[in-house]
Amino acid sequence: MKRLLHICLLLLLFSGVAFGQTKEIDSLLNTINEKLEDSLKARAYARLAWLHIKVDAQKASQFLDTSETIYRSLKDEEGLLQIAYKRSVLNRYAGNYQEALEQINLFISQKEKAGDSLSVADALYQKAVIVQSTGNFATGIQLYYRALAIYEKDNDSLSIGNLHNSIGLIFKNSGQLDEAMKSYKMAEAIQLEIQANSDLCNTYNSIATVHAIKKNLDSALGFFNKSLKYSENTNSSFGIAMANQNIGHVLLEQKKYDESKLHLQKAYKIQKNNNYNEHLLSTLTTLSFLHNDLGELNKSKLYLEEAGALKLNFNVGNQQYHWAYHEYYESSKNFKQSLNHYKKYTFLKDSIFKKENLSAINGLKIKYQSEKKDKEIAEQKLSITESKSKTRTMSILIVSLLLGSILLWFSFSQRQKRMQQQLVSIEREQEVRTLESLMEGEEKERLRIAKELHDGVNGDLAAIKFKLTSLLETNNKVINEAVAMIDTSSEQVRAISHNLVPPSLRDFNLLEAVSTYCENMNAIHDPEISFQHLGNDIVLDKKQEANLFRVVQELVANSIKHAEAKEIIVQLSNVEDNLQLTVEDDGRGFDVNNIESDGIGMQNIKSRVEYLNGIMDIKSDKKGSSFTITIADKSEKS
Repeated sequence: MKRLLHICLLLLLFSGVAFGQTKEIDSLLNTINEKLEDSLKARAYARLAWLHIKVDAQKASQFLDTSETIYRSLKDEEGLLQIAYKRSVLNRYAGNYQEALEQINLFISQKEKAGDSLSVADALYQKAVIVQSTGNFATGIQLYYRALAIYEKDNDSLSIGNLHNSIGLIFKNSGQLDEAMKSYKMAEAIQLEIQANSDLCNTYNSIATVHAIKKNLDSALGFFNKSLKYSENTNSSFGIAMANQNIGHVLLEQKKYDESKLHLQKAYKIQKNNNYNEHLLSTLTTLSFLHNDLGELNKSKLYLEEAGALKLNFNVGNQQYHWAYHEYYESSKNFKQSLNHYKKYTFLKDSIFKKENLSAINGLKIKYQSEKKDKEIAEQKLSITESKSKTRTMSILIVSLLLGSILLWFSFSQRQKRMQQQLVSIEREQEVRTLESLMEGEEKERLRIAKELHDGVNGDLAAIKFKLTSLLETNNKVINEAVAMIDTSSEQVRAISHNLVPPSLRDFNLLEAVSTYCENMNAIHDPEISFQHLGNDIVLDKKQEANLFRVVQELVANSIKHAEAKEIIVQLSNVEDNLQLTVEDDGRGFDVNNIESDGIGMQNIKSRVEYLNGIMDIKSDKKGSSFTITIADKSEKS
C-alpha cells in the first residue's frame, strides 16, 4: 500500500498532468482522495494548483481552496505559507494587486526569519512583478536586483534567466529599449543553454515587443510566433493568450483587420475564462482600437466599458485604456471627453517617464553593478591574502619535496637505465634464440629431404636402371634412351641433394663449400659464375658457415632468375678481422628504392644477415647489381 501511495505522489508531483484530459485528472483526484493521507493530500492539491495557474486559473483557485482547508485542519503553518505564496501569484494574474502584495509580504517576512534565502529570492521576484504592474518601476527593479544577487550566489541559471527578462520589461516600459534588449538577450542565451522552453515563450514575447515599438513589424511577428510555438508546446494557456494578443496588435498596425480580430478573440476567450485580468485589459483595449478603425464605434465602446469594469491599478495597461477612450471620443466628435482621457493618459505616462524615476532606475542598475564589482574585488583580495599565506607554507614544502624528488628521480633514473639495458639484452638473446631455432629447423629439414632423395629416389632410379640394363641385350633403342634419362635424373637428384646439404660444407669449410657450389652452378647455368677469396682463412662455427652459405645461394639464385646476367662473381674476403661477402653481376639491374622486401628470399637474406650481426649494402643500375655484406665482429656468435 505504501508503495502505491508513493508512486501516486511521485506521478503527481514530478511528472505533471495531462491538463486537457478531464477523465485522467478526475481519476487522479479520486486516487488522491482515497489513497493519500491528509498531509500528502494537501501537498498534492497545492501542486495541482501551481501547475494549473497558467493553464486554468479557475481550477487552480479551487485546488488552492482544497489544499488550504486541509492545511488549516492540520494546523500546518508551513503549508499555509506556501498557499499564501501561490495565491499571491494567482491574484497578480487577476489584477488584485493589493491582495497579492499582502500575501507575498507575509511569505517574505516568515522566510526571512527562517533564513531561507532562496525562498526569499523567489518571493522578491514575485513582489517585483506586482509593484512593476502598478507602475512603481524603481521599487520593482530594486527588488529584482536583490533577488538576482541571491540567485547568482546559488548559481540558479533558470531563475537568473527569468530575472533578466523581467528587468528588461522595466527598461522597456520606461522607454529604454536598447537596455531592455540587452537584458532580453541575456535571458535568451541562458534559457537556450539550459533548454528552459516554458520560459523562452516569455522572453521571445519580450523581444518581439521591442521590435513592435520600433515599428519593425515583420521581425516582431517572427518573435511573437516563436513565443506562440513554445507556449503551445508547453500547453501554457497564459502564454498562448499573450502571444495571440500581441500578434493581433501587430496585425492591427498592418491594417490586417480580419486576421487581427481572429487572434485577439482567441486571447480574449482564454483570458476571460481564466481570470487573467491584467492581460485581458490590454486585449480589450486593442479590440477597441480595431473596431474604432473599422468605424464600428458601438463595439469599440462596449470593449472599453468591459475594460473599465475590471478596475485594475495596472499603470501600463491603464495608459493604453485611456488612449483608446481618447481615440473613441475623438472619432465620436466628443472632443471634451477625448481631451479628458488624453490628460489621464499623459499623467500616467509622465509618472513613468519622470526624470527622477528614470534616474532611480538607472541608479539602481549602476549600484547593483558596482556592488557586484566591489564584491568580486573583495573576494579577489581575500583570495590573494589566503593565497600568499598558503604560498609561504607551500614554498617550504615544495623546496623539501623538490630536493627529495631530485634524489628519488636520480635513483629511479639509474635503476631504469639498468632495467632498460637488461630488457634490451633479454630481447636480443630471445631474438637470437628464435633465429637459431628457425635456422636449425631449416637445416634439419634440408638434411631430411637430401637423405630421402639420396637414399630413396636415387636408390629406386638405380634399381630401375639395373633392370633396364639387363634388357639391353635386345638392343632396344627405347630402352637405351630410358637408361640415359635415368642417368640424367640421378645426376639432378644428386645435385639437389648436394645443394640442400653440401658435403663440402659438412666435411670441409665455408670456402670449399662456396667454391664447389659456384663450380656446380656454373656447369648447369648460362651465366659465367666464378668465386674469389681474398685475405686470411675464414674461421667460423658451423651455424655461421651454414647461414653465410645460404645467403650466397639466395643471392646467386636471384641473379640467375632475374638479372639476365652474363657473369656473376662471388667474393669472400677476410682482411684485418673484417669478413666481407660480395655477390655482383652485370645484369639489367633494378630500382633499389622499390625492392620487394616482402619476398621470401629477401626476408631470408635479411634474417640471416641480422643473425650474423652483419650490415648489407645494395647497389644497382643498368650496368649490374652488387650485394655487399660486412661482418665486423665474427667472435660474437662463436
